[in-house]
Amino acid sequence: MKIIKILACIAALVLVAGCDNYTTLHSSLEEQQANLVMAALLDQGINCRKEPGEEGTWNVMVLEAKFAEAVNILERLGLPRQQRNGVGEVFKKTGMISSPSEERIRFMDALAQDIAHTISMIDGVVDARVHVVLPQNDPFARNAMPSSAAVAIRTRWDADISDLVPSVKGLVKNAIEGLSYDKIQVTIFQDSPPKK
Repeated sequence: MKIIKILACIAALVLVAGCDNYTTLHSSLEEQQANLVMAALLDQGINCRKEPGEEGTWNVMVLEAKFAEAVNILERLGLPRQQRNGVGEVFKKTGMISSPSEERIRFMDALAQDIAHTISMIDGVVDARVHVVLPQNDPFARNAMPSSAAVAIRTRWDADISDLVPSVKGLVKNAIEGLSYDKIQVTIFQDSPPKK
């Protein structure tokens, strides 16, 4: 009789455990990104798990009942971080010959992405975008157009990085040859506080 009660309890536990339906929250993440997502969710009390995906990637799974809450938390935190192509990826040659303007555009894009990636690593920054303008000046012209850069930074609602603006401008200035400090515009957008 005692054995039957124990088996009934085990069967009930298995049924309860089986009721937890997990769904894919994010798929095809690098392991580091999957770990960051899981850490953020676990910090907020949301159970999650990691499963192998395709070609060495990982999928993050959450309970269906917690899906919307998990999406909102990750959106506020800017996770998973956006995949950015560095200089090596952007400058991959696809054809036999690239035109000078094609090379120039690829260079500006790679430069902007590398700087944005560096800025996005600052604590409190959710995302960063950098737009670089490097005019194609005639070396014999009298009035050369100056280079310029615009930086847009999205921060968490509880992060104030306004005192870091001079450092960000200095970083951008030193990363772009010939760029002057006064030709860099930094704009910060702070997320709204989470709804309770």
